[in-house]
Amino acid sequence: MKKILIVIALILTFTSTAFAAAIYTTTIKDCTVEKVQDVLIEVMTGKNFVVNEVTPYKMTFDKNFGDGFWSAAQNTTVRFNLLARDGNIKMMVSETEKISNGWGGFFERKRSIDQLIPIIKEVRSSIDHTPKDAITNEAVDQLPGSGNEREKKLGLTLTDKDGENVYKVKAVEPASASSDAKIFINDKILEINGRVLSSLDKDSVNSYIANKWGAGASLVMLIEHEGEQKLITLKKEL
Repeated sequence: MKKILIVIALILTFTSTAFAAAIYTTTIKDCTVEKVQDVLIEVMTGKNFVVNEVTPYKMTFDKNFGDGFWSAAQNTTVRFNLLARDGNIKMMVSETEKISNGWGGFFERKRSIDQLIPIIKEVRSSIDHTPKDAITNEAVDQLPGSGNEREKKLGLTLTDKDGENVYKVKAVEPASASSDAKIFINDKILEINGRVLSSLDKDSVNSYIANKWGAGASLVMLIEHEGEQKLITLKKEL
């Protein structure tokens, strides 16, 4: 009877996750690997995960489920790959699990990361202040006709204020809305929607941009490129 229950649990587990997303990718702005690691430790241990492995490029956490009788005993491992690029950290999250087969062995497979999405959003939002509802999975298949086409990213990263109290463009992601609008690295961002940025701190600027972009509102930017000022309007599109 015990083995039958375990087999049924395994069938239900495999069926429910067969078509779920197996990886989640998000880019955390203006941070370091060490900062992301510190926040991951705080958040994941708070969810009763145990630190398994720490390297400069990844972190893994373990957690045990099931009693092995009424539900299959299983161990899940969450892996965070951390890739530093232009002052940002691309974080790729995946999860695997080992499930007891009731005969002393284990099945090992990838697990859906759907239940981890709130944690992923919590980690990113606490670091770069992006609103949680504006955070999406960058790993989604975007091929035309896939049904998963996502909105084009803003793709803009600003520097800290320079000696003239001005923010400049630190990075522009390829194929982003900012790239399409011909915004270039070292361009000065003077105003956004009539707001003069010199009087705002960087967290306020990043939060304002993320909130407006996440809500689908236009961003009208006064930009200085090689000494010439121009207005650029950015609007989210597929």
